[in-house]
Amino acid sequence: MVLFSVLVPWMMLAVWARPGLGLPTVTRFEVDAQRALENLRRELASSPLEGVQRDAATAHLDAASASERGATELREQIASLRAEAAESSSRRDEGSPTLELDPAQALAEWSARLSADADSEALEDLLDRQRDVDAGLTEELELSEAELAGILMRPIETARQMAELRRQIDAFSEPLASSEEEPALLTEARRLRAMGELHRAQAELELHRVEQETSLERQRLYERKIHDLRLRRTLSFDRIRWLQARVAEKARVELEHRVRRLTETPTEKVTGETIEATFERNNRALGDEILEQSDRLASDREKRSSAKLARERVATALEDSRTRIELGGASAGVGRWLWSERRRLEPTARVRRRLEDIQGELAELRLRRVVQSEDQRRLADIPDAARALRESSEVQAADEGRLATGGDALEPLLRRRVELFALYEPILQRRIETLEEIELAVQEQLDLTQTLRQLLDRHLLWIPSHPPMDSSWLGRAPEGLSDLLKTSRWITTAGLVRDEIVAHPVVTVAGVLLLLLLLELRRRAPERILAQAAITRQIGEDHIGVTLTAFAWTLLAALPGPAVLTAVGELLQRAGTPGRYSDSLGRACAALVLPLLSVQLLGWTAIENGLGHAHFRWMRARREAIRHVLPRAAAIVLPLFFVTALAFIRNLDLPNDVQARLAVVLSCVVLAWAFWRLLDVGQIWVQRGVETEPSMIRRLLRVALPFGAAVVAVLAVAGYVYSADVLFHATLASIGVLIAVSLAVGVLGRWFLLGERRLALRQAEERRSLAGQNASAEGGAPREIAPEITLEQVSAQTRSLLRALRIGLLVVGLVWVWATVLPAITRLDEVTLWSFGEMGPDGVPIDRPVSLMAVLFGLTTLALTVIGSRNLPGLIELGLLSQTRIDAASRYAISSLLRYAIAITGTVVGVQLLGMRWSQVQWMAAALTVGLGFGLQEIFANFVSGLILLIERPFRVGDVISVGDLSGRVTRIRTRATTILDFDAKEIVVPNKNFITGLLLNWTLSDTTTRIVAKVGVAYGTDPDRVHALLLEVASANPRILREPVPQSQFVAFGASALEFELRVFVGTLPDRQLAQNELHRDIARVFAENQIEIAFPQLDVHVRDRTQETPPAAPPTRG
Repeated sequence: MVLFSVLVPWMMLAVWARPGLGLPTVTRFEVDAQRALENLRRELASSPLEGVQRDAATAHLDAASASERGATELREQIASLRAEAAESSSRRDEGSPTLELDPAQALAEWSARLSADADSEALEDLLDRQRDVDAGLTEELELSEAELAGILMRPIETARQMAELRRQIDAFSEPLASSEEEPALLTEARRLRAMGELHRAQAELELHRVEQETSLERQRLYERKIHDLRLRRTLSFDRIRWLQARVAEKARVELEHRVRRLTETPTEKVTGETIEATFERNNRALGDEILEQSDRLASDREKRSSAKLARERVATALEDSRTRIELGGASAGVGRWLWSERRRLEPTARVRRRLEDIQGELAELRLRRVVQSEDQRRLADIPDAARALRESSEVQAADEGRLATGGDALEPLLRRRVELFALYEPILQRRIETLEEIELAVQEQLDLTQTLRQLLDRHLLWIPSHPPMDSSWLGRAPEGLSDLLKTSRWITTAGLVRDEIVAHPVVTVAGVLLLLLLLELRRRAPERILAQAAITRQIGEDHIGVTLTAFAWTLLAALPGPAVLTAVGELLQRAGTPGRYSDSLGRACAALVLPLLSVQLLGWTAIENGLGHAHFRWMRARREAIRHVLPRAAAIVLPLFFVTALAFIRNLDLPNDVQARLAVVLSCVVLAWAFWRLLDVGQIWVQRGVETEPSMIRRLLRVALPFGAAVVAVLAVAGYVYSADVLFHATLASIGVLIAVSLAVGVLGRWFLLGERRLALRQAEERRSLAGQNASAEGGAPREIAPEITLEQVSAQTRSLLRALRIGLLVVGLVWVWATVLPAITRLDEVTLWSFGEMGPDGVPIDRPVSLMAVLFGLTTLALTVIGSRNLPGLIELGLLSQTRIDAASRYAISSLLRYAIAITGTVVGVQLLGMRWSQVQWMAAALTVGLGFGLQEIFANFVSGLILLIERPFRVGDVISVGDLSGRVTRIRTRATTILDFDAKEIVVPNKNFITGLLLNWTLSDTTTRIVAKVGVAYGTDPDRVHALLLEVASANPRILREPVPQSQFVAFGASALEFELRVFVGTLPDRQLAQNELHRDIARVFAENQIEIAFPQLDVHVRDRTQETPPAAPPTRG
């Protein structure tokens, strides 16, 4: 039995290996494979295998059974695919009867078969059944579209999967190695498992091959099926609309009959101003409201159907666009398809406005429903309600001095009102439910529209939207140009404008008067601007208000042209129907307003003695360059901009292909010429005495901007019309942003300049006043100037601040302008440059791709980190200058810590964007840290000590400290060392480690009050009390000595030659120490001399003795 089970798989493998045998041959061995598995299971049950070996054999057999079952299921799928392909071929030959139907004729035939006398209930039942049919068609259509998308997308992955399956088949076909120690049953179980996996892989490979063979037939089948389902859905939708109309018509007739019955005048007609007459009128008004709401309900149902169709249309377009993008990539055909979808796409603003209208109407209906419920609840008990109303009527009549009449017909009127409420409530509820469905459909349409628009904008910039300019385009050009000048459109537009003017004469007259006012202000503007320029030459009268006034007159002078365009655009949009030529013409005029305003404003700024000349100090060369180049370029570019805007607003293929393309090409050529002229040396970037441009960035811009404009023109010629139009409009908007930022920074620079001038004048006046005081002073030290910010510091700070403001405003403005291009830039995220591996949470390696966008963002982040760490802390410090409570040391500590935070955070983020993770570099960082710790121990110690000094702040910039034998004022605190200016005016660099590990004395940390001790010795015999009095008199006479704590005079010791005294006094500031000590010594010497007190000096008594008489005579020398 074991031998049989071993031979069967190899026999099956031999059969598989024979050429010409397909999959059906394999199926003959399915029973044999199952029999072999069952036999082996029985042998395993009676075998002596135990423990791990038995479990392993059982697992192998289970896996083999699962693989065989999977192979069987795959073969069934293969048979189904072949049958489906055969059905597609037969259906193609037979044709579909649905495709041959005319929807209008089919609807007429279907409606003719219905009974003309069908009541509302039967029609409602038929409408519900038809809706169920429509729901089934919708579900079937979605499944078919998903199947078609899978058929279209499957070939992309099939090649890779088939290659992997062939590799697996080769691996499974090799004989398994077995060892002598392994039991035969376990070996056979492994072989059966390998054979089962082989069968499954071969079946899956055959399935992919059959899919490839039948993909075209199945694609045609599903395309035909989808087309058939869409046509059937159209027929179903027509039937639903027809049934809704019939139901609404019958319901309207029945409702009108019931309302007429409830609101008709009773036999006993009530008259006068009675409560009955009031309720009768209210009932008639409620009846009219019921009929009106019924009509609106029918209209809402039509809107619901339209909203659902619009949502499905956008969903279908989104799915088709995704499929075409995935299949076609960046081909021209896909680009034209995407462009046609974008032209058909409803504007997002219009959909959002419709949604807001629906939400507003829905909120109003809900409120009306609440009010109706409250009125109906008050009429729950009709007799009580009638009695309360009569009492209220009698009180009101008594107040008005008349008798209350009527009262018998009130209860019937109230009962009729209750019945009207019973009709009114379900109509309101149905309207609320219908509007909620419309709201949901429109909200989904809005979301799908935004998704589709983002998808199109993301890909259209990189795909040609039109064919390139060739001979066929030249053939279409005359027709496209004549379309722009079509006489009939202009005649129709003129008639609509005339009718609008006649219909609203007051608005027209007001607009004309406003225009005349602007023209009159423009006539006066040059004179007023010249007057403000004259004031700027008078230093005493010049102020920022003069510049603001000149700016206002410049703006008024530039307004008439944009105002005319705004008025004409508004008039055309009011006169025309949205989406028609007149409305498009008005919207194009509105689009031209801002470019024209920018050009006019820059032109008026550059006039002689204008805002740029007198206030911003623009040089003559810059003003002349603007006056010469700007009008010529604007005269060509602005009309062409109008043409492109009109073409894309009309959203027709011929104007976009001919008019917009030609206008973009010519505009870019003119812009390239203007950029080349304006960016030349001695034009807008003029510098005195400079003949060549010193800035590399400006030289690059002079080449890059004209080259960029030329590239946009080439893109338009090559068929990237949409891309070129987006870039062209963004370029013009960027020029507008640049002009606005230049004017804003010019006004701020003028303000700062006037502030610097005031500071300089104030300092000059203080110096003159101080010089006069020092000259007139008799004796004493000259008065010192208080420390202050110098004019050079203020000028440097304002220049840095203006530069930062200019860059910041430009970045914000350009990001806002180029926001329309940002979705297309995200396409760079699909370009993978390299990948890195990391371990997932389950321990499985994962490949993380690094895209081109991530690299660009990473490099940008690192560049911004360098710029920010260098400049941003300084700007923060400048901003903190206005905070009087924050001293210089605190500002420096904040800016230093901010610099480190920016550098560390930016580096980590930038490196991560480039694909480096901490898990990959942590070991290298650890080794590097250890090496640096040993090699640069002192440097790291000083660095960490510097951080501690910045955080704990034991001393600040400006403090007087003593460390070791060194004393002086702190001038700079850096991360490695601190600079001290000693009292000899020598700058000494002290490592920060000395301040942390050594003894530090801060003379000015919390209190600048210090004590001075003046020591003096007087001769013996001097009266001590008199010495005390004179010392205290000297201390009290000195203005630098503080009164609190009080000065003290102490008799400290009997010296060797003097009575030793100490005068202990306190001064308020450290600079007063030396001066006070000098003055105390001088005054003590003078006062003691005046009072005949002798200042003792060291004395030495010398006693001279003759030691020759005391010395004995020397002994005579001995002879030896």
